[in-house]
Amino acid sequence: MAVDRYLDLEDMTATCDFIESVLPYLPEKDRKQYELTITAARDGAENVSKETVAEMAKNIAIITWPQRRALARFIETVGSELEWEAVVKNVRPSTATVLRKLRKDANAPDLAATLAHPDASTVLKDDQEIEVSMVRDEARVDLYEDHQEALEPLVAEASVELEAIKKRLKKIRERELEAGGSQQERLNEKLTDLEDTIYFGGEVIPLEVLDAEVQFTGGETVLEG
Repeated sequence: MAVDRYLDLEDMTATCDFIESVLPYLPEKDRKQYELTITAARDGAENVSKETVAEMAKNIAIITWPQRRALARFIETVGSELEWEAVVKNVRPSTATVLRKLRKDANAPDLAATLAHPDASTVLKDDQEIEVSMVRDEARVDLYEDHQEALEPLVAEASVELEAIKKRLKKIRERELEAGGSQQERLNEKLTDLEDTIYFGGEVIPLEVLDAEVQFTGGETVLEG
């Protein structure tokens, strides 16, 4: 059965789109190689493999995770209304009208809650959902650039958090390589899911939850430290 992941690394177009979407979180001087690879991949260059683009996507996902996570925390608190206003301002008027009505009917506090409401998938047409997603990504980049200095403490906290997560995932990878047969397959699948959720989805999974997930998947697998 196919696994529903945040990013399908087998899809070259989607992977290039992801890389492009997080490029603004990198210093401008560090973007060139990513931009060249994306352009080559989209032009069908034979020397750019799917594996190369996938590895590049994972690399930039990790590098930009603290910035994206810090911004998410900002939006979850004091920046939620700023995100709402930016999205409603930049989508088409018809889409903005639907969003406003949906938020009112759902009594939602922000855009995230509005889009998470069960009625959202019914009220918003497919093209409107795509439009909102694209505008939301752009709005978040603008918010990051506008509030970058204020976000620095949150970025520093997220960087520490990321290092702890990376160490735990490394331990899981080591245990996966030591395992055999079906246990190794289960651990590899679980690790891929976790990396997708954390790195590409930009989410946080507490260390104790990581341990519980892998212990459940791997049977006797127990991580310490």
